[in-house]
Amino acid sequence: LVQIRTFEVWASIRKPGCRTCRATMGGVVASICSPCGGSVPPPPPKAPVACNVAGYDFAPESNHTPATSAPEPAPAPVPEPAPPPQPEEPPKPVPTEPITLETLQGDWVNSVGAKIKVNGTEVSLNGMVMKVHPVMLNDDGTVASIGRIWQMKGWQAEDQIEFKEAPSREVMEFARSVVWTRATEAKMAAWTEQMAGLGYTGSSKDVLSRGIEGCCPGTCDAKAKIVVDDKDRDRAELELLNKLIQEYRLPGLSVVPPRKVIPDFSNRGHTGLSVEHVHYLASSFKEKGFQKRRGNEGHDIPVLVKQETKSDLGQKSIENWRSKVKDEAGFPPMEHYEMVFKQDVIYTSLGNGHFNQALNLFACECPSIYKDIKYTCGGDDALKEAVYQGVSAIVLRSDIALRDRETISRLLNSKREFKWNVGADGSVDISDATEDTGTCKQFEALSKVLDAVELNCLVRSELGVKESHRIGQ
Repeated sequence: LVQIRTFEVWASIRKPGCRTCRATMGGVVASICSPCGGSVPPPPPKAPVACNVAGYDFAPESNHTPATSAPEPAPAPVPEPAPPPQPEEPPKPVPTEPITLETLQGDWVNSVGAKIKVNGTEVSLNGMVMKVHPVMLNDDGTVASIGRIWQMKGWQAEDQIEFKEAPSREVMEFARSVVWTRATEAKMAAWTEQMAGLGYTGSSKDVLSRGIEGCCPGTCDAKAKIVVDDKDRDRAELELLNKLIQEYRLPGLSVVPPRKVIPDFSNRGHTGLSVEHVHYLASSFKEKGFQKRRGNEGHDIPVLVKQETKSDLGQKSIENWRSKVKDEAGFPPMEHYEMVFKQDVIYTSLGNGHFNQALNLFACECPSIYKDIKYTCGGDDALKEAVYQGVSAIVLRSDIALRDRETISRLLNSKREFKWNVGADGSVDISDATEDTGTCKQFEALSKVLDAVELNCLVRSELGVKESHRIGQ
């Protein structure tokens, strides 16, 4: 049986025409047919060879004990898959309903770190009721402003309302945004942590009774602690001021009548002029006489922009000044300016704006807001010349950008201690100006850097005014 099976195997693997296969097969047949196993001696035994024919396993038996294989290492633990990220909650749409008095009721936190509470029309800031700045409403019942400090802009997001930090809607376009956020427990916890990081802990935590630790001695301004006497900065700012003026100025100096001058839209952070300071200067002209500028001595040189009345910034300056004159009877009457507004060109002041409007008080013979007198020139010829003919001024082209106007206006005031050099041909070089290190009154120094509202307060303090309808405005 084994031999038959072997034959079958060989028959299955033989190759046609192979002599070796035929010879081997013949020997196998002879041994099968012979009764004694055949006369052909069997071939010498060969070393067993493993046969790997499909379906059969003729691997030789081995007397060797197979070597024990090393145990396989335990499989590494498979980390549990991370939970799928939670999808972010889509932003909610900005509300579109009108903002009414009812909308503002309750507690808020604004973007400059103040806690606000609205109760009816009464607004409290850090626990202090702002009596002169209640919620102001439009005719349709929607919120117009918070007094004269924040003008309503509208919804910014759910539970967030944007205001513009400006005294009126006419000047709110370029003002800083202040965002009110509805106060929740989580938001108040974040606000408390933020204020602690800013140093509002200890005695500074109580708004109504905190001291001024961290401030520069003699000030209430925490930012003042970083102020240093930097001559390089002064020189760089003077060079910037000189560069801007030289780039946009018209040749020489021009004599411009004050009746053609109104404040530029960019002047003093868009707050315009201080009516109290205008009257302070007019009172000084009347009591002490007008001092003409001679050489580099005397009043400051006005810096004006020759502006077309129909241009965008010309119209903004006109409308801004109209609103100021309408709200404040202490300025010259509007009729004084309307004739100029009908002309093609006006002049807007970047520097010395209070000076020109003080002269206009004399042109209109306006009454003083301090005394029962009128401003008249009398026998002061120098004052008459300044009022009706004007004084020499630096005039800039109308294509100067708004930001450059703001820069010039700011630097003209902050660099008041540097005296300009005016050439015989009217040329001005500010970059090489010399610093006046003499002493001056604190009132004079502060009057150059405050906005109109702050300057009103400063003048009242200087003059000792205790009773005025402007107090608190």
